[in-house]
Amino acid sequence: MTAARSTVSPRQVAEALGVSESSVKRWSDQGLMATQKTAGGHRKLVLADVLRFVHEQGFAIDKPELLGLPGAAPRRTIPLDESRGNLLVALTAGDAAAISRIVVGLFVGGLPLTELFDGVLAPALRDLGAGWVHGTVRVFEEHRAVVLVQRALHDLRDLVPRSARRKPPLGVFATVSGDPYTIAVSMAELTVLGLGWAATNLGANMPAHTLCEAIVGTKPRVLGLGINHVADLDAFAAEYLPVTACAREHRTAIVVGGAGTTPEVRARIRYAACCTSMRELADFCASLD
Repeated sequence: MTAARSTVSPRQVAEALGVSESSVKRWSDQGLMATQKTAGGHRKLVLADVLRFVHEQGFAIDKPELLGLPGAAPRRTIPLDESRGNLLVALTAGDAAAISRIVVGLFVGGLPLTELFDGVLAPALRDLGAGWVHGTVRVFEEHRAVVLVQRALHDLRDLVPRSARRKPPLGVFATVSGDPYTIAVSMAELTVLGLGWAATNLGANMPAHTLCEAIVGTKPRVLGLGINHVADLDAFAAEYLPVTACAREHRTAIVVGGAGTTPEVRARIRYAACCTSMRELADFCASLD
């Protein structure tokens, strides 16, 4: 995969899209693609911004490998259930290249992040977990798959265009204390980046005092908390109280989600929204922007 915030030349873009290099330079001159200049004065285009332009204009990338992207990127015409099935096979087999090709390739092919996450990645991971429960997927296979998905999401992050706004709203995402599951918060981070927000992923197992420090230090518009398992509801509710108070003081909306957000848990905590999908998260954040 490409390096973080990687750049490509106008010639690479032209050959990948099957258009003339002069057309690419004209689009760049018109401000349709962000342009950088090297020390030697050569024009470079930010790859993520090229993808934004491609998606907005409805172009197909005929040769994605010329841009350092997975070859034979799946197109949006492939049914999501077929992509989901292919991804489950790759997850179970630990096929890192196939996982990246499907996850990154669908985005490169124009599938919105919310559809990629809600329609392909999350269901495939649920099927993988069900396989583990029923003994058809071994523990090491499930753990290996999680690591490989995180790698693919890291690659995908480099391809999501950043907002041109001077100070976009910020989303901060983490899982609560005792919760080691990070894929959902990684997807949430990418979802709000795709909306033109800034985003920070604090990772897993964040105690309440650390979440409060993050609110005070960064003033996020949204604090997204993954809650997948609550061992002691009374202790969890007590630990959560100062986070609620801190969020209220700094006008931060708390969004919760995950398998642990049962009716019993939701009855004991305060939050602005409980989201069961990345589409719901995107809609809530868009309502605040």
